[in-house]
Amino acid sequence: MKLTKHIYLLSGMVLLAMTQVNAQAPCDTITGTICKSIIADTVFNPYVTGVLGNWRANKSYTYYARRTEQDPTTVTNIRRDGTFKDFSVFWAFQDNRLAAAPDTNRWVWNSELTLFNRKGFEIENRDPLGRYNAGLYGYNLTMPVAVVQNSRYRESAYEGFEDYVFATQLCDTACPATRHIDYSGWRSHIDTTQRHTGLRSLKVQGSNGADIGLSFEVKNTTQDSVMPKLNFALKQDNCIGTVLNNIKTSGKILLPVFSPVPGKRMVISAWVKETGDTTLRNTYTKNKIVITDGSTALTFYPSGSIIEGWQRYEGVFTIGANATMITISLQSIGANAVYFDDLRIHPFNANMKSFAFHPVNLRLMAELDENNYATLYEYDDEGTLIRLKKETQRGVKTIKETRSALVKEN
Repeated sequence: MKLTKHIYLLSGMVLLAMTQVNAQAPCDTITGTICKSIIADTVFNPYVTGVLGNWRANKSYTYYARRTEQDPTTVTNIRRDGTFKDFSVFWAFQDNRLAAAPDTNRWVWNSELTLFNRKGFEIENRDPLGRYNAGLYGYNLTMPVAVVQNSRYRESAYEGFEDYVFATQLCDTACPATRHIDYSGWRSHIDTTQRHTGLRSLKVQGSNGADIGLSFEVKNTTQDSVMPKLNFALKQDNCIGTVLNNIKTSGKILLPVFSPVPGKRMVISAWVKETGDTTLRNTYTKNKIVITDGSTALTFYPSGSIIEGWQRYEGVFTIGANATMITISLQSIGANAVYFDDLRIHPFNANMKSFAFHPVNLRLMAELDENNYATLYEYDDEGTLIRLKKETQRGVKTIKETRSALVKEN
């Protein structure tokens, strides 16, 4: 039998500061292009910024023990029986304070929270076997865009190009939430005319060699074991003696962006659509994805069936053991424009599901399974789900359709 208990410990979060000049007219704010962390770059108050003072779940424990009634031939009273035979409390008084003092043979932890974002959502945890699970958030850190099993938060990435126009306030001039992978520099290429899921995709102009690429730092796992610390500096005051001068910390306290591990075997997946005359094609040939790690360049092409105009990428590659950076380039090698959507990167032995939401009402528009095939959700004007479609190798199939109406009384 088992009983689950949750323990809460203190953890930190991330805030950003920016330089700005406010004009008299509303929404007329001149904003700097660089956002700096007020936590890692300067002296800060840890309680104001949220590094201290917020309590989050740290570990969950399960209690394993026998019940008092163990003999199956003995008649039991289900209203009263079923208690633990010899219960061991988790907490104990030490120096007039309650402290965790569990019997580790009975209280066994089964999940530990390792990372959470600045809005308090859990984004990474691990089990006693060292297996990690992660959640990626978008839409200003309000909605989960991907969940990954058997992967660390920094080892996986997903981009559906949906939330680059998402805003909660027209006059919001604060630093935007840090993106796990960031195509903001290519925002003018995010297009609404074609999409695999959601409302948008990334357009690569057709010019016989156009490409859109991003580079990511490669980090080994030993850097993850270094825990950030707060450094308290003191000074002498002529009136009251020793006082606090400042509090600083390193950049290790900030959440990591996508930064895979050297030597790791990875999977890349995406969807692509070519424009122009494609009616007689069995496959697209005027686009490719190129991944380089400084010493090796790997090229991937789409394969499989063309489904509603879109063809899927799926490839496996290994990051070089001595690599420090990798670059992922989405390329058009023809005269016509090419559209990319639902880009995924994760470890080979990991499992990812991703989601696309409407950027205005945040309704779920698509759920992409482990193989990056979509389940599509369609709604009526009242927001009622009316149709459910499933993308397969034989095309998009409607698997459920619902119609409802209210009878009007005269």
